[in-house]
Amino acid sequence: MRTTHRLAAQVSARLEELHRSAAVLRTAMENLQESPKPWQSYLLEPPFAVEAANRLDVTFTAPFALAGALFAQLDHSGQSGEAGDARVTLQIPGLLAVPAGTIRKATQLNRDKEAFAGAVADYRRALGHLPSPERDRLLRDLLVAAGYPRAHLRQCYRQVLVCPRQPHAIALSWVKARKSIRKVSPQWCEKKLIQLDPTGADAGIQYQLQLLGEMQHSQYQDLRQVQVQSRPNLQVAEIFRTKSGDDYRQVGYGAMPVLVLGDDAGSLPDFTRVDHQPGAGQRRQRRDLALGREPFLPALRVFLRQTH
Repeated sequence: MRTTHRLAAQVSARLEELHRSAAVLRTAMENLQESPKPWQSYLLEPPFAVEAANRLDVTFTAPFALAGALFAQLDHSGQSGEAGDARVTLQIPGLLAVPAGTIRKATQLNRDKEAFAGAVADYRRALGHLPSPERDRLLRDLLVAAGYPRAHLRQCYRQVLVCPRQPHAIALSWVKARKSIRKVSPQWCEKKLIQLDPTGADAGIQYQLQLLGEMQHSQYQDLRQVQVQSRPNLQVAEIFRTKSGDDYRQVGYGAMPVLVLGDDAGSLPDFTRVDHQPGAGQRRQRRDLALGREPFLPALRVFLRQTH
């Protein structure tokens, strides 16, 4: 119990540090917005980014202030009474040229994000003897007690991508929304459903367990879990030109503006211009993975494969 209290205190302390460093970075970004020296920006405006800007109440005409607000948004957005969706994050892709001091502030924020994520993981491990819903409740209670009842863990964890060295060029490309389908067993589904409702109090989960128990043996091979990456991702790579050729380094997927060390004029290196929204591609459906319209087990996003 004493160890749990110590780990809980670390979660609260790390979350305070995280908010402080996020506020420092936001102020630095707002100062760049007001700086007499122009700093180059390139933000993309797909519909999900426009929605994010609206939620942050900052326009694309102030790109550095907008990015600062996004970096500092560590809570669920929306009205205080709304339930936040832990799977949904605010995303605005693009590039911003910044000075070295801002890169250092972003790097410190990333370190604080890692420290907070580690503290949460340690706390959850200390509660490993409890069912998952109970661990989630205790963590949420801890965040409430720390003064951050609407803390959005994904937004607290995700890193600000930085290019601390000036690359010769930056390559941008859209990676379209993806769907992954994997085969699962009835035993796996049963275990996961029980973990979601260990006390048997959720009628919906219990009904899905009943459906699972009533399956015919011939259907056991037809269970498929579907996971959808609903938004496209902006893939960012640095290019350094050497005597032996171009050296590409993957920076990552830019859900938030990537901070790039600007040159003396405050400019970005050469970079690829892309459309604000990737073109719609036609996905060919594989006949052997054709799924029903409605999920068989909605709590797990599990469908039944159609065999006819």
